[in-house]
Amino acid sequence: MREQVLVVEDDRELRDFLVEVLSEAGYTALGHGTAEQALRALHDEAGVDLVVTDLIMPGMSGQDLLRQVRTQRPDLHVIIITAFGSIDSAIESVKSGAFEYLTKPFSAEELLFAVQSALTESRPRRELARQYRTSGAVPHGFIGASRPALDLLEMVRRVAVSRYPVLITGESGTGKELIARGIHSASGRDPFVPVNCAALPENLLESELFGHERGAFTGADRARKGLLEAASGGSLFMDEIGELPLALQPKLLRAIETGEVRPVGSTLTRSFDVRLITATNRDIEAEVREGRFREDLFWRLNVLHVEVPPLRDRPTDIPLLVEHFLNLSRRRAPGDPADALQPRRLAPDTLAMLNAYPWPGNIRELRNAIERASAMATGPEIQPDDLPERIREAGRTASLISGASRRQLPLREVERAYILEVLRQAGGNKSRAAALLGLDRKTLYRKLEEYAQGDTDNP
Repeated sequence: MREQVLVVEDDRELRDFLVEVLSEAGYTALGHGTAEQALRALHDEAGVDLVVTDLIMPGMSGQDLLRQVRTQRPDLHVIIITAFGSIDSAIESVKSGAFEYLTKPFSAEELLFAVQSALTESRPRRELARQYRTSGAVPHGFIGASRPALDLLEMVRRVAVSRYPVLITGESGTGKELIARGIHSASGRDPFVPVNCAALPENLLESELFGHERGAFTGADRARKGLLEAASGGSLFMDEIGELPLALQPKLLRAIETGEVRPVGSTLTRSFDVRLITATNRDIEAEVREGRFREDLFWRLNVLHVEVPPLRDRPTDIPLLVEHFLNLSRRRAPGDPADALQPRRLAPDTLAMLNAYPWPGNIRELRNAIERASAMATGPEIQPDDLPERIREAGRTASLISGASRRQLPLREVERAYILEVLRQAGGNKSRAAALLGLDRKTLYRKLEEYAQGDTDNP
């Protein structure tokens, strides 16, 4: 199949030349004179594989088009065309995610080399993204084109077609419910019924799950179906399953194994057919070892396992997520004159700070930071000073560590500065800091004791 290249150039002669060169080289080239036309074509033409765009055009610029493409189709690469006098802007475009830039005038050979390189590099991602779009396994609102993000989507696609229970694990704020909804949507089942096991007291949670008869307890003035029965034919999503009270765990296990539920206050059972999806941010296997979670229930829930990666493991997705959150913030008040004052982009130094931060709160924390920065910004760009203090501190620490390395300080001092900064960002929580650092707790404790001893020896 011929790969499609979208060419965006307001100069008609140059646009025709680019389309001709690409067509003769075996590509399907689609030419457009404005970025707005290109975006409409990108929406209509799912088979587009690459975008080649001029930087300076009437209306929407190539830089703005790049941002839109990165948000709508993160699997695609963008090549920027620029005049010599705009090289600085072209370099900024590369920092913002453009694959390459070509300076006018350029030869046909230079164009074809850049196009071939971009298509070759993005081909595996585009193929996976095409599979996800056709299978319907992309969770609504999911943003990401990094390898961990694509691996996660591949797992969603594979487990969605099964009827077996799914256990989703991952740190708080990584988007576990979004993944659960994606699995459900691609399964073809209906409805999707969520419940948070940590949000209800034990006596109410039992009634919520299994239902109750009229008069079963004070306030039960009518019979009510439980969620297991209400979700029959669809998916029941039990978030924070690690918080499920120990006394309820054998009842849930029996219901899963028999496909029957007995409402509170009833002597009769009722059948149900549910795809069970559970999620937790706890180390559930440790909970089993320490007797806080039943091993038999764990193995029943953990037939299929999906691990949602933390944001620090997918840093190349940060610009895509930021653009998405900026777009969301601008949509909140359509037509509001204040919308014109909302920031449209990040300053390069701001993005560098976001990349340097370890994001212990993951995507939820990133969204909070961008919403806060959007409110604080006074111009079209979000500047470093608009970010929360903890993120600015992380950026300064990263610069300090980098500077220390350049000054050839001992590795131990560089390591010490980094570990103490991560501990500070974890709010002093040594277990969380150890996880962020990839260390076991004993190693972190030993290092902290060494640093404390060193401070005592060198007041």
